[in-house]
Amino acid sequence: MDRIDGMQSFVAVVDTGSFAAAGQRLGISNKLVSKRVAQLENHLEMTLLHRTTRSMSLSHEGERYLEGARRVLAELEQLESEFDGSAGLKGVVRVAAPITYGDMAVAKAAARFVEQHPNVTVELDLSDRYVDLAKGGFDIAIRIGSLSDSSLIVRKLGETQMKVVATPSYLATYGTPSHPAELSNHICIRDANNPDPNRWPFQIEGQTVQVPVSGPILANSPSACLVPTRAGQGIFICPDVFLADDLKAGRLVDLFPKFHSRTIPIQSVQLPSAFRKPRVKAFVELMRDVIRNQSTTASPMAQF
Repeated sequence: MDRIDGMQSFVAVVDTGSFAAAGQRLGISNKLVSKRVAQLENHLEMTLLHRTTRSMSLSHEGERYLEGARRVLAELEQLESEFDGSAGLKGVVRVAAPITYGDMAVAKAAARFVEQHPNVTVELDLSDRYVDLAKGGFDIAIRIGSLSDSSLIVRKLGETQMKVVATPSYLATYGTPSHPAELSNHICIRDANNPDPNRWPFQIEGQTVQVPVSGPILANSPSACLVPTRAGQGIFICPDVFLADDLKAGRLVDLFPKFHSRTIPIQSVQLPSAFRKPRVKAFVELMRDVIRNQSTTASPMAQF
């Protein structure tokens, strides 16, 4: 039995969720994938995957073995890349990203990346939920906001400013606030992803002031909040990376250009094993270039 083949098959099954999908990723039949995993389990004399007709889950031993298998495969790939004389990258890059930003920027980076590296497959998983890179089998997660997990390798890709916006129709109906304190008297669309969706922070006379806001709509996605905002149903505070087209076209108005709210970093996070993969490093660099290009072509994006 080739233990490397067994490791690759086992990791692919965990990442994709099925033997059939793992076979598609590896370019082999699902029966061969199943055979390799079974041979690996026999060699180790332990069960890595609990299988039923309807579900599959990692055993306790499987969770422990998965971490080591990922590390071994990453180190093997790095070693082989140092001695591979052929040009170009190959393999799979699994990327997790929030839905709205993933649609806007990460998908654009993925399309450009596979065009430049035709032997690489990018698997993009968009979700606003927090993902565990190790358990989910992700090489990279793109995150907007501050991070606390020190075990991950973090790279700052850029940053975005929070801006308060509304449509001209809303302002014509309800009036235009001239100061953040006046937001308490307006209908506000609230994003549950913010640290406190009921209080919006502003720098006023050198101090951070939390302005209380309220309104009938609360959602955990900037794209969802922008729907009623664009319909003229309220005022919204949003990362400006999502607002460039609306502001340029005049569909939305920046209400407080003289009052700074928050600056939020855009970052990539990786496990140490993934960071050593050449294709992962290349994708992070391209993602950084995409954000830089956005910042130079769209003035609402912060410079860095």
